[in-house]
Amino acid sequence: MTNVDGMAVHRAGEGIVEVERETREARVWVRLELGERREPSLATSLAFFDHMLEMLAWHAGLNLDVRFEVKTQRLTHVVCEDVGLALGAAAGATLRERIPKGVESVGEAHGAIDEALAFSMVSFEGRANHRVERTGAARLEHVEDMLAADLVAFFEGFAQGARATVHLKVLHADDPHHAWEAAFRAFARALRVTLASNPWRAGLTAGVKGTLD
Repeated sequence: MTNVDGMAVHRAGEGIVEVERETREARVWVRLELGERREPSLATSLAFFDHMLEMLAWHAGLNLDVRFEVKTQRLTHVVCEDVGLALGAAAGATLRERIPKGVESVGEAHGAIDEALAFSMVSFEGRANHRVERTGAARLEHVEDMLAADLVAFFEGFAQGARATVHLKVLHADDPHHAWEAAFRAFARALRVTLASNPWRAGLTAGVKGTLD
């Protein structure tokens, strides 16, 4: 077990990473697992956020479990940001584990549902940054049982936890549910590409410096 930016990161087996983050406000636990598909276990207290994490797992081809426990006040911004931080750390650890044999480390993809279309690009280079561009219904303040701003906080947290660059743009959407589902589908598919095997990159990363440090 290692400690990364205040989070306990544990490799529970080949392709299995567990991350726990505990603060005065809350405790979050994430398990990210490669391999044969199984149903996710998601309990963040936000129904729509659980649904988006389900989309992420489905389209990224990952097994994902998430638990969030409130210790003081239930703040939806904290829920999304902390889950993003922990999931980012888990994804970063998973990618690091695959570097010796070669891993793509960078990926891009579109995601769509009905009228909504989004684009995402993810790059693991040891640089934490994010940019989320919202158009159409993605600019609305609320989506289902939460604030859209809190979903942005998830991607910000992921970029920080993973030390990755995350770009996400909702190209068009009329329905806020569809807008964010297209966004998570795009992000998930981009993440799937980043974690794909690439023997040519054995021992290297997306950046020419060849390290995530």
